[in-house]
Amino acid sequence: MSKIHWTEEMICFLKERFPDESNASIAESLGICRRCVAVKARELGLEKNTLQNRSDAVRIIIENYEEKSYPELARLANVSKRTVQRIVAELGLERNREDASRLISRRRTELIQRERRRICFGLPPISNMKVVSNVHRINLKHRLKKAGYTVVQGSNVVFYTAELKRSPVRESNGIRLGLDFRPYIETEPEFITQVI
Repeated sequence: MSKIHWTEEMICFLKERFPDESNASIAESLGICRRCVAVKARELGLEKNTLQNRSDAVRIIIENYEEKSYPELARLANVSKRTVQRIVAELGLERNREDASRLISRRRTELIQRERRRICFGLPPISNMKVVSNVHRINLKHRLKKAGYTVVQGSNVVFYTAELKRSPVRESNGIRLGLDFRPYIETEPEFITQVI
């Protein structure tokens, strides 16, 4: 692991934010790990405003315990997930199986929706969750690409050239699955230079 070079700006930022913000949010802002934040804060003798933060965190956790997961409670209360677990244990809060199942289901649905939005915009996925909505269309696009069609990633448009031996069966299946087949038109060099 490479050693963090702390600049004056980073140290000022840490001194200003450490008493009231979680180590995770500070680490994210500085682009370093939480452990580095904790070590540097201890080195500088910084301390959290624990009494005020803890009472606020307890209030937020009690108010939102039924509806929010531990990571969501941690973000709301601006504390770590481990602190949420400690407070929940101290207060003796418990969830029944149905509530826990409902929360897990809601979080999973939100993650799937986020991953699908990322795929729609052509961004790489954040998790390893499989969120492909139409396996048949994905498989057909793969076969079309192998056959010489130009498949645009994150789009339902498939291009074909004049030289390509087209497959009417695959194209009709693709149209049925929502694909749009268009001829590929090469732009002329003069047009490209004018655009640039």
